[in-house]
Amino acid sequence: MKNWVKITLSVVIVLLGGAICWVLVLTKPRAAQKPRSMLLPVVDVVTANTADYTVTIGSQGEVLPSRRTSLAAEVPGRVVWVSPKLEVGERFAEDEILLEIDRADYESAEVLAASELAVAELALEQEQARSEQAKRDWDALGGGRKASELVLRKPQLKSALKRVDAAQSGLEKALRDLLRTRVRAPYACQVQATFTEQGSSVAAGGVVADVFSREFELRLPVSLEDYRFIELEAKVAVSFHAKFGGEEVEWAGKLIRTEGRVDRGSQSVFLVASILPGEPGTTAAKFLAPGLFLKAELTGKTLGAVYRLPRKAFYGKDRILIVSPGNTVALRRVKVIRTEHDEVVIGDGLEQGERVAVSPVPNVIDGMAVKVNNQENPAILNPEGVRPGN
Repeated sequence: MKNWVKITLSVVIVLLGGAICWVLVLTKPRAAQKPRSMLLPVVDVVTANTADYTVTIGSQGEVLPSRRTSLAAEVPGRVVWVSPKLEVGERFAEDEILLEIDRADYESAEVLAASELAVAELALEQEQARSEQAKRDWDALGGGRKASELVLRKPQLKSALKRVDAAQSGLEKALRDLLRTRVRAPYACQVQATFTEQGSSVAAGGVVADVFSREFELRLPVSLEDYRFIELEAKVAVSFHAKFGGEEVEWAGKLIRTEGRVDRGSQSVFLVASILPGEPGTTAAKFLAPGLFLKAELTGKTLGAVYRLPRKAFYGKDRILIVSPGNTVALRRVKVIRTEHDEVVIGDGLEQGERVAVSPVPNVIDGMAVKVNNQENPAILNPEGVRPGN
């Protein structure tokens, strides 16, 4: 009897549990069904607009004097006077005297040369008189015959003329030597080095000082790619700048010539530009000196009706992503004219008003839909004047 009761209770418990489970299944809450939404890539766009663009070419170079000269004594002698300014760094005006060589011997040579010229001129006058007398005598006694040049004393007269010329040249040389006893500045210059002192002797051709001009220039290397944007026939403006203790200093200049050859190692062309020193007393004038290293910007050609896009808009070297009015995309190849530091100049391949994606789209496929984050193009306004999505 007891076994029968246990079996009956077990069956009842199982049936009751199944009933409870069935009720729970029938009364379970149902989750709300939501439609699937497509996640579109979000892109920023810019509108393509044409404009003129002036190319700026960067370079750098060292400040160099336009002229350097080793001043040498043209005549030998003892140095009897030296300018107090003949020191490294001092400046001289054009034709200012740097030093003097003893003039005594050269003054004596001038007097001697003047004396020789006077003697030669006297001999010439005497020979002219003899020649005239010989002609008169031949006319009277020659019986109508033609007189020879020797009879008329023409060779003697010619010799006397040459002696006067030689004496005149000797005097001019003596005067030149006398002037050369003073060594002068050939142009407005600054002393770089000195090699003589008062009381020393110098030989002809002996260097007494090295000087350089206060007009400066820079050799600026540019690549062949940049060189094609330089108009050598035009007055190309150049700006120079450098930093001193955090202060930005600028100078103005212009392109004056090209060295006319391509450097084999770097495949660059060297341009030469002059630089203005700046107003006296300014920082620019103070720091401008040979050896200073400056950055330069050259004004190149002006390109008409081109497009400028940020570099981040490019896929590879020459492909961009066009966003259609319906917010679908297509890769397009364009003609790149020039690549700057943070933007690219385009000549062909774009149309005015087209939208270009400037944010990356992973795994881009032509025709795929995107969501435009910034609606720059007014042409995408709807008839009510409200931007899509607002």
